[in-house]
Amino acid sequence: MISGNTTTVPKLCILLHAHLPYVRNTSTLLPLEEVWLYQNIAECYIPLIQMCKKLVKKDIAPSISLSLSPTLLTMLQQKYYHTRFKNWAAVMLDAVALLKKKNDRAHAALNFYHDFIINSLSYFEKINGDCVNAFGELFKTNSIELLTTAGTHPFFPLFRNYSFLLGLQIQAGIHLFERNFDTMPQGFWIPELGYFTGIDSCLCTHSIAYTFVNDRSVLLAKNLPSTANFFPAKTPLGLVVFPRDAVLSMKIWSSHSGYPGHPVYREFHHDAMYELQELSPQFEHRQLGLKIYAITGTQQKEYYDPEKAKQIVQIHVDDFINTILTRASDVTRIIKRAPVFMVPFDAELFGHWWFEGPLFLELLIEAIASRDDIACVTPQELLKADMEIIEPVESSWGKGNDFSTWYNAKVRWYVMELEKLLYRFGRVVHENTAAVQQCARELMLAMASDWQFMISTQSFPDYAQKRIEDHIHASSTILDIIERGIRNDAYIQDRFEKYPVFDDIGSIIAGALR
Repeated sequence: MISGNTTTVPKLCILLHAHLPYVRNTSTLLPLEEVWLYQNIAECYIPLIQMCKKLVKKDIAPSISLSLSPTLLTMLQQKYYHTRFKNWAAVMLDAVALLKKKNDRAHAALNFYHDFIINSLSYFEKINGDCVNAFGELFKTNSIELLTTAGTHPFFPLFRNYSFLLGLQIQAGIHLFERNFDTMPQGFWIPELGYFTGIDSCLCTHSIAYTFVNDRSVLLAKNLPSTANFFPAKTPLGLVVFPRDAVLSMKIWSSHSGYPGHPVYREFHHDAMYELQELSPQFEHRQLGLKIYAITGTQQKEYYDPEKAKQIVQIHVDDFINTILTRASDVTRIIKRAPVFMVPFDAELFGHWWFEGPLFLELLIEAIASRDDIACVTPQELLKADMEIIEPVESSWGKGNDFSTWYNAKVRWYVMELEKLLYRFGRVVHENTAAVQQCARELMLAMASDWQFMISTQSFPDYAQKRIEDHIHASSTILDIIERGIRNDAYIQDRFEKYPVFDDIGSIIAGALR
């Protein structure tokens, strides 16, 4: 496949972290928490698969790295969500037909959205609904690199005193990765880039070769390497860390100055479902994802024009490449070697939040492949490079690069309650009975960083608090059952059926105990 000179030219390392918390609500037709998944299947995961396959057909290695969280992997493989994705798509097609009858001016945008959903459905059927296998095929042919993350995506620094639970979360990620892709993962995404002193020991114990850190973790280290945050480094234990380049990342990430905010791009927040009052009795919410407007820049929105958007995507690709080369020239003079720019993003940014994101990636990777002054690489290609030893400081990619998003006055109560349960669980985990296994599931689900984030940022805080309280109550109930030596098989089974995740948790616990 086409590649540039990867030894003396600046390198771009693109990491997409795909994650959603495990959500399931069988009592409601298309509940909002499930719609997040269905929108991402249509707008992010399928477009990324199609993008990679188009590049491969052109003999170009996509050379992106993709982290797939265990909770997302599980949902993408369960038939329950396959059926509901098709139901969601059918509702969206019905909504398009209804809105076309009411709004003549929106026909072009609605036709585009109709064709988009039809394409998503068709491709979903073509791959038998198995996005995981589609990503796996790209991985097995070395077109992309896959890595794992913690079982339910907890913010690790909060649980540093519970090494077994951290090991359980790490083991869950490794176990599901190996089960799905028939190999051990080399890379591990630390949730929210929440690095704390000692986490390298946990990862090395589980044979993880590399991870990623925020730039602050390197730039504020006592032994700042001569390459700063522009090249991978090693911890004293041998874990390779790839520091984020915030400057290049923010060209894409920033909601204020980044590319996704351009007026011709699709508007994410304005859902045309609100214009269909006749559908309101069927749904508890209207945020199903009928996005037919452009950002525009004014309150009076224009309709989305995909052709105009494509033109701007190409302009942004050219600008990004020029920015990389300019930055590389400046950095090379300082560190005396070709830099590596690591740019990690939530995968859902590409397609879901930024509808044009997959096209941007496709054109960017294709453009770089035709050049000899820059190269796209994956972390694995750099693991044998000569790098310096560093002791990263604690940091995250949250607000302020600290831990406050996941530990503040709004969520402190939950962390304190969970700590009490984790202590009790540590005293009974060696039994590894059905009750212990379900308690592990409940505690792991309660640990998800998503809940603190949603409460702290006031993004669906009611749902997040409901989930936390549900799992904490269930954990406490099951611990009571275990500690009193009684049995309640019906309750244990009901809880598993409500959130059927980690079906082989017994093996995961056994692996973590070794």
